[in-house]
Amino acid sequence: MRSDNITVEPLPARSRNNYWRSTLVRAVILLAVVVVVSAIPIVRESQVRLTDSFFQIGPLPRQPSQVLVVLIDEESLQKFGRWPWPRTLLAQINTNLVEAGATAVGLDILLSEPQSVEADRALSESFRTSARTVIVDKIGMLPEGPRWVEPLPVFSEAARVGHAQAVLDKDSVCRRFSPRQLTLEGPRWAFAIEVARQVSPEQTKNYLAAYRPFASYTAIDLAAPVLVRVPYRRGEFETLSARAVLDRTALGSVRGRPVLVGFGPAEIGDRLATPLSGTLPTPGVEIHAQILDSILTGRTLRDVALGWSSLALFLSCVISVVVCQRWRGWRGLACLAILGGGAYGGAVLVYLFAGQVLPAGWLILAVIFGPLLVYSADFVQVERTVTRQLLGLRSWLRQPSQDCGTREHNLSWKLLLLQDLQTELGALYELHRALLESTEDLIAIFDERGNPIVKNQSFSAGCPAEMKAMTLDQFRAGLSPKSNATPEESREKAEHEVYLCGEPYSLRLNPLPPTFLSPRGGTILTMTSLRARQERDLARAEALGFITHELRTPLTSIQGFAELMNRYPDSPSCLTAPETIVRESKRLLAMINSYLNVLRLDAGARLLQVAPIDIQEIVRQVLDLLQPLAAANGMRLSPCHGCKPVHATGDAILINGAILNLVSNAIKYGKPGTDVEVSWREQDTETIIAVDNLGEAVPAEMIPRLFDSYYRTAEAEKTAAGWGLGLAFVKRITEKHGGSVCVESHQGGMRFEIHLPAAATVPLAAKVPA
Repeated sequence: MRSDNITVEPLPARSRNNYWRSTLVRAVILLAVVVVVSAIPIVRESQVRLTDSFFQIGPLPRQPSQVLVVLIDEESLQKFGRWPWPRTLLAQINTNLVEAGATAVGLDILLSEPQSVEADRALSESFRTSARTVIVDKIGMLPEGPRWVEPLPVFSEAARVGHAQAVLDKDSVCRRFSPRQLTLEGPRWAFAIEVARQVSPEQTKNYLAAYRPFASYTAIDLAAPVLVRVPYRRGEFETLSARAVLDRTALGSVRGRPVLVGFGPAEIGDRLATPLSGTLPTPGVEIHAQILDSILTGRTLRDVALGWSSLALFLSCVISVVVCQRWRGWRGLACLAILGGGAYGGAVLVYLFAGQVLPAGWLILAVIFGPLLVYSADFVQVERTVTRQLLGLRSWLRQPSQDCGTREHNLSWKLLLLQDLQTELGALYELHRALLESTEDLIAIFDERGNPIVKNQSFSAGCPAEMKAMTLDQFRAGLSPKSNATPEESREKAEHEVYLCGEPYSLRLNPLPPTFLSPRGGTILTMTSLRARQERDLARAEALGFITHELRTPLTSIQGFAELMNRYPDSPSCLTAPETIVRESKRLLAMINSYLNVLRLDAGARLLQVAPIDIQEIVRQVLDLLQPLAAANGMRLSPCHGCKPVHATGDAILINGAILNLVSNAIKYGKPGTDVEVSWREQDTETIIAVDNLGEAVPAEMIPRLFDSYYRTAEAEKTAAGWGLGLAFVKRITEKHGGSVCVESHQGGMRFEIHLPAAATVPLAAKVPA
């Protein structure tokens, strides 16, 4: 009996209100767990890295950026010398860019140290002339501590100044910038914002209006600066070497565009890590270019409001709990994987289309910790239920022992109780299972409604798949009655014979007393195969047919000669009567032994008596035995004179009987005055024995059925009496030896061949004499 074949009534489902109340409580607990875990530094850093991936998978911009970056690179330093350059070169760069049509020029170069008076005056004069140059100040790390490092007054009076102070997170990645900072000279806009104000004051105003603290240009003194996310864009900015600017080559791309001048790959400028930077940090001037491009294109990036983020997190917790409660195993894991991917994909869509950052790490944590919370809560509930049930079982099985403890949370008494319960129930289960599975009968148990609840393996193997789940009435309707009675008349009987898949069975129905699986009782169906009885009846019919037809001829001959000797003892014909009686008796005994040996072999009462045999000697014995019968029919038995002696491994008595049957058939159906030829040979790994006779050919369409029991051709029915068993015995004997038998029909007659393995492969047990 297998438990997977037992159908148990499901427990009543919890009410909808209780279900959702429990779900919401678990979701709130999961929300608290996610918030607490997110406070762990390594988890928080992982969530930030996850958000950084939004920038890396975002689409490339359709239009190239307006911002042009001029880099003081290795090529420029090789031509104009090491840094610092004379201020006259910077003045020349600024002048050339303005003359080339730049809408604004931003120098990301700190001009806090004086050079010569002429050089400083030349650079200052260039700033005044262009009236569209922006320079930077920043906080420097000095021995006395950090403080603002301002450009020289001669420069700050001639150009606009914007702060270039970088804001780094705890992992040293620049993700935000401060649009406005308090400096020694008062509140100051960021460097990129100042450049944008030179290019398009209206666009800059709209950009700042997207952030509440910067809704206007009024001075706002903030001790703690407000930070704004940098909306990084994929793709590189168009760059130009400072050498090309100084040489006035390739300046056609400058017209109508803002230009930022800074340090490139040279190790003289600031390089910062960004969400888009790989192994090599990004030059500071490119970060300013990112900010400037976002202002001019109107791209903003803000964090989703805390209220909306909390709501999204709570919904994720609810969905995660519902999924874990509804689906378990691989289906549950697949649903959670889809849910996690959906949470991440939703956050990406919010970033792409709303320009806001939704903390996807929170949502994914809800998906990860959802199963742990639900399974832990279920485990606690199951543990409580099991404890209550074990308390009831303890009173049923035995009184509590003194050494077990009686406290509810003590584990020892539970283990001992389960061990006792396993011993008792296991013994009963094994006994019932052995009883059901040891029988070959098909057994199934149905409840009071006719639904199947228990089936043994024989029933599962013997029934078609579509009938295994049928009710009792449907199953009985699908059976074919064996007698002429209608299905309705058969169903009224508690025991009757039926057919299932063409096999005969005896069907019995017995009532089932009330049980736990079927409180109102049911029905036990038992089906016993009738195949063995049919085979036994068939064997008896074969024996009767053999005795009636195959043995009639020699018995008639023996009886006739015995009567002749009794009535006319002095007759000359009686001289050969004893010889004929002995000959026919031997042939009769050989046929009986051959038939009985085959039947015993089929029934398992006899094993193959395997030994080396001489094929030539067996053929000689058969021909000697049948020579008188052939002479009486006017035929000659001709053994093969040119055949070499061959040997095989097999049962000599059975092989003798097989050859005897073939030669007898050749005599019976051959033409008088012809020869019956018997030959043998070895071919590859087979020993072949062939019997040829001249006679009527058998049509080709009838040849495949010659070795079927009881089959005889129409011509054979007219020629000689018989039962059609001889060739069937030959086939069974040959196959028992691992060989085969075949027949060929030609115009001159028939040729039968027995193919035996040169060393017959038979089971080891078959080599023991019967």
